[in-house]
Amino acid sequence: MISKFDLKKNYFMFGCRWIGYRCSRQIYLSSAKGYMGKVISVFDSTINIKMINNELLVVTLGNIRSPISMNLFPAYNITGGFKGLVSYGEKLRKQDNETLLVGKPLLIALKKSGTYNNNFEKPCYKYLKRFVKVSNRIFDTLLKTARRGCLLDANFTTSGLLSRTLVQIQRSMQIKDNKKFVEQISNTLLELCGIGPGYTPSGDDFISGYCVLFNKLTDFSDAAKIILHRKKIVKNTTWMSSKFIEYYEECIVDEQIQEMINSISTGDPEKYMSLLCQISYRGHTSGSDIGIGMTAALYTIIDRKFHTELLSMFPCKKGDEGSL
Repeated sequence: MISKFDLKKNYFMFGCRWIGYRCSRQIYLSSAKGYMGKVISVFDSTINIKMINNELLVVTLGNIRSPISMNLFPAYNITGGFKGLVSYGEKLRKQDNETLLVGKPLLIALKKSGTYNNNFEKPCYKYLKRFVKVSNRIFDTLLKTARRGCLLDANFTTSGLLSRTLVQIQRSMQIKDNKKFVEQISNTLLELCGIGPGYTPSGDDFISGYCVLFNKLTDFSDAAKIILHRKKIVKNTTWMSSKFIEYYEECIVDEQIQEMINSISTGDPEKYMSLLCQISYRGHTSGSDIGIGMTAALYTIIDRKFHTELLSMFPCKKGDEGSL
């Protein structure tokens, strides 16, 4: 336990509300003073830690829960964020059964924390048709929430990338064998890996969004799940971005992305559009590109199931009125 005397020795105390199940076991079973991972990046409200078992732990001051996150709140009227408190390369250790230590000054009290896991709704086939009728509104929402530099408002590194990808996906629709269809989709997605600027490149964010929605709704498409070639992903992008692709592919996502998928399962396009707007504020372009990927997967499944051609109407450039 941390005493008031300890706090006077330049410690900074945070309480933990939630620990994602993906990392909770290692945290709770680790021995006292045990080394669990190291800091790989620090932002005002986020610390990213590479755990010794090759998992990613996101320590955040945000309220959105995730299987890979630890949600903290400052104690003892501490103000400010993590920058200046924690540096790259500092270690995450277990102080005792109720406390973690990041570097030297940052202490995390675990006593009142709960464990977070995903909770997906069972997909209902009849609700999917509701997203056929509102495709224009959903595409308009994508355009309105596009951030500068995302795939819908591309810079020179990603110019034309979305259009080429969607054309390749449309061509894959002609493949009747579901296994071969998914293999072709997977090959198309791999071509995006590592493309674009940013902490997580736009191509990677699109892959993540596409994979999670496609894989969670495979019951609608009668298709196999997308399983990307892990070594190719790791070779072409950063470790952290490759982990996000891995988690999304396995449908390990935060509760906001979970609710986007649940809105499709329960037939609520209004909620889907509202959440598209909310996630668009993530990072520089990450949220926008994840939403673009999810929506592309949604209309891939719809076109495959109902023999529509809605993916051909997908917007390709912010401000354009044309289609593919």
